[in-house]
Amino acid sequence: MAIESNLTVGERAQRKLLITVAEWDNGGSTPAREILGTRTEDSSIEFNPDVEESTDIRGISYTDINKTNPKQTLDPMYIIGGSELSTYLTVAALTNDINAYNQKFTIYIITAFLQNGTPTTSDGKYFTVKHTGCTIQPTSLGGDSYTGMPIEIGFSNNITQGTVDKLDDAFTFTAAS
Repeated sequence: MAIESNLTVGERAQRKLLITVAEWDNGGSTPAREILGTRTEDSSIEFNPDVEESTDIRGISYTDINKTNPKQTLDPMYIIGGSELSTYLTVAALTNDINAYNQKFTIYIITAFLQNGTPTTSDGKYFTVKHTGCTIQPTSLGGDSYTGMPIEIGFSNNITQGTVDKLDDAFTFTAAS
């Protein structure tokens, strides 16, 4: 799969072009999907590498990354009307249904600044990684003026590379061949 940036030389990728989407079984005929980050001002994927450093008997230093444990925190994440994920997580949190969090989510990371080939935005195919078996954990519920439920996403590293055909939650994911 040829992957190219659609940014011009020196252009910075806007944060809105890194899109995280949660998908889960809501009991319907098709899984629910929701783009995350509405009213969240700052959120980054943290890779959390397990780093091993050593120096051999010749005095040469080596650094190896053994694995990563990626996470993403969305704080604040407000309870907003129409959010199926907020409803799902609120009920699970208030009923202490921890099984509703563990490995129940597929997370898509869409990089709208990376395209497969040279498409236009109307027919674009954007490089995406799909993590299956992820956990979304609410960290609290409450707030001052508005009710918030910050969440932490634990990515599984069970990754399939591919593309999506559009930048909304009704996309079609196509695995790379």
